[in-house]
Amino acid sequence: MIDSLFERKIAIVGAGKFGNVFLKFLYSDDFRRKRPEILGVADKDENAMGLQMAKALGIYTTLDYRDFYKFDDLEMILELSNNPTLADKIRKSKPSGVELVDHFDSRTLWDRLMVQQFKEKRLDEFDARTRDPEAVRRLLDSMTDHFASIIKERNDRSRVVEKELFEQERAMQQIVQGSTIPTFVIDQHHIVTHWNKAMERLTDLPAKDVVGTSRQWMPFYAKERPTMADVILDQIDPCEIEKLYGARWNQSALIEGAYQAEQFFSNLGGQGKWCFFTAAPIKAPDGKIIGAIETLWDKTEDRRAQEEQERHTRELSVLVAIYTALSAPMQFSDRIANALQELLEYMDADAVCVYMIGNDGLFYMKFKAGLCSDSCPGEHPASMDSMLYRVGVSDKFTIYGKLPDEGGEEMCRLHEERFKSLAYVPISNKENNPFGVIRIASKKPAHFSSKKKDILELVGNRIGVAIENAMLQEQYIRSDEKYRTLFNNDPNPIFIIDCNTYEIMDMNQRAMDFYGYEAHELYETSLLELGDPDDQEVINGLKNLSRKHSILFSKKRHYKKGGQPFFVNINVSYAEYGGANVLIATTTDITESVQKETQLIQASKMTTLGVMAAGMAHEINQPLNVIQICADFFLKMIKKGATIPEDDLKSMAKDIVENVDRAAKVIKHVRDFARQSEVVRHKLFINEPIEDVFKVLGHQLKVHQIDLSLELDENVPPIMADHNRIEQIFINLVTNAIDAMDEREARQEGEKTQKLLTIKSFTEKGRVAVTVSDTGTGMSDLVKEKLFEPFFTTKKTGKGTGLGVSISYGIVKDYEGDIEIESTVGVGTTFKITFPAAGE
Repeated sequence: MIDSLFERKIAIVGAGKFGNVFLKFLYSDDFRRKRPEILGVADKDENAMGLQMAKALGIYTTLDYRDFYKFDDLEMILELSNNPTLADKIRKSKPSGVELVDHFDSRTLWDRLMVQQFKEKRLDEFDARTRDPEAVRRLLDSMTDHFASIIKERNDRSRVVEKELFEQERAMQQIVQGSTIPTFVIDQHHIVTHWNKAMERLTDLPAKDVVGTSRQWMPFYAKERPTMADVILDQIDPCEIEKLYGARWNQSALIEGAYQAEQFFSNLGGQGKWCFFTAAPIKAPDGKIIGAIETLWDKTEDRRAQEEQERHTRELSVLVAIYTALSAPMQFSDRIANALQELLEYMDADAVCVYMIGNDGLFYMKFKAGLCSDSCPGEHPASMDSMLYRVGVSDKFTIYGKLPDEGGEEMCRLHEERFKSLAYVPISNKENNPFGVIRIASKKPAHFSSKKKDILELVGNRIGVAIENAMLQEQYIRSDEKYRTLFNNDPNPIFIIDCNTYEIMDMNQRAMDFYGYEAHELYETSLLELGDPDDQEVINGLKNLSRKHSILFSKKRHYKKGGQPFFVNINVSYAEYGGANVLIATTTDITESVQKETQLIQASKMTTLGVMAAGMAHEINQPLNVIQICADFFLKMIKKGATIPEDDLKSMAKDIVENVDRAAKVIKHVRDFARQSEVVRHKLFINEPIEDVFKVLGHQLKVHQIDLSLELDENVPPIMADHNRIEQIFINLVTNAIDAMDEREARQEGEKTQKLLTIKSFTEKGRVAVTVSDTGTGMSDLVKEKLFEPFFTTKKTGKGTGLGVSISYGIVKDYEGDIEIESTVGVGTTFKITFPAAGE
């Protein structure tokens, strides 16, 4: 190699300390008779020592080693840098006829040049002293000592390298073992090298039984198959990964070359566990994969909590829907029919019938829905030997997972119609006296679980109250003589007020009982003073009320005597009272409905927090990683006994403070968002909740590779609304937009599509407007018509509840807003939301 070096035309890449010494060595007097022709020297640092020396020697210099490729007579490149990847870059880009000697071989070449130099000097001395044996002996001793020093230097270097490798291995062992996250590592031969304590606890498999083997699959699968770490190591084709994990895997957005998935492992923990796991490659400096690391998170409790939350959300939703149906401004029979249909759909049953007790003490069918083929309502009573009669008399909630053989004609008919299970819900009046029964039937055996008992009882009670109220109303219509009795016993407070001053002229007993005032305390008190006296919606509505119409004020806050708040709907219409025109105002207590709605919104927020958990974890892990790096550096310097420079100490302390503050802000925002919001109004700039959306969903956009365009007008006027609820609207819309764009991408089977989310705020016709546009699948006209209906969804089962847009619609309407949709199938969708500006 040395002889060929002296005969070559070479270029040197790397003019640092080693390059400078190497160059100086070649131009020493020892090689004045014979040295290689050096065409040029390159280094990216223009102040490198070797570069300055080359300039002094008149050698060509450059900051880009690729400039050497233009030399036609270039034969060899010596790479003398400390960059472990530079040699590979040169090897891939150099001309084919040029030989490359990397920094490892260059050090060997250096040693041989030194030996050659030493050899030449000693041979000259040997020739001069061949007749002096003692001098020859000393010369040989000197040569032996010199070679021994070279060997010792190489041994010392090898010992340092070996120690560094040992320290690196020990550090990795400590990191893996010290982690609270279940983790294992395999080498390039699929042999387990690390299996930490957290992994032992998750799998109940001791490290001693798996480390040193390729049995990493045993805790997870019934028979041998690749783990995600094995998939990473073997660089398995995505089609094969699809066979292993279905659609539950994807590439990590945080770690290059890493995969992540979520799967249920039936072998873990007796009853099985849901785990989210990530596997990433371990690479050598040259980029070659030499192992893989896999981490797992036990998500079982999260999954169970999510399922329980979804069940609770469905229950709240059906309660709200039924309560809404029973309170709708329509004929009573239509209200009952709608409520029964909601109940039928929620219970996934086939028939529901409502029986009411008659004057003869028997039960007659009054209302029905579904496949109920009983006789026409009111035609024949249920016989006294029927199960329905027994339940009605005993007032006892009853479930049959299998139809009983006894029960007379009723059971015979139900058997003939192939019903398999039944639920009987007794109905009682305000005095808790039974006066009816709801019978729900299904063609599936054991269909009615005990978990649904509470909600069925609530529904039965509410329907009972509605029926009782209707019966009272019928009595009122039939007899004017009972007016005062009905007036005072109406379940809702009623006020007769002056149509000019809005002062209360009369009220029913329910109004006094409910508001807690005596009659003399309410007389000549303005109706407005029971709530917010400055409520412009109520004031303007009463002023503009025509004599032929009525007006409904929804979700108004009123106060009982003593200041206790509650929510009411206020229905106001003109009437004649004592020969004068008056206003009749009826207030309906909807506090329970508002609370249920608030809980429903809260449940939706909790579901949103579950979807964006990965984003929140990322936002918190980022500052934690910075803090961890600073802490590791401090420990390493303390372990070495080294002094930390003051500038470094200040810089890292500042980094820690800033990242602690960043994590604290993320946690505060999530906590603020998660709190239960109320139907209140504050002056609010709409850009603020829009920007807050991306504090929790910004990471989701990155994971789904979606571009975001925010075009928010800083000059839009404020609106009257609640920050928390407005943020919920846009979180629902952004989440749906992400799903729509992902679905369109999946449909196009690998075809590249632009995924763009655009949000604009602006002023239009005196109102504050916001548009949310996506490049997703778009919607048909049929979907747009049903979009605001509760439980309507186009997503796959388990992917959506169908409540997000419905909840958003309700919130928009609460603040006198409007929502419009423009959508084209295959192109995208735009939601436009407008609110009145504050003060208007």
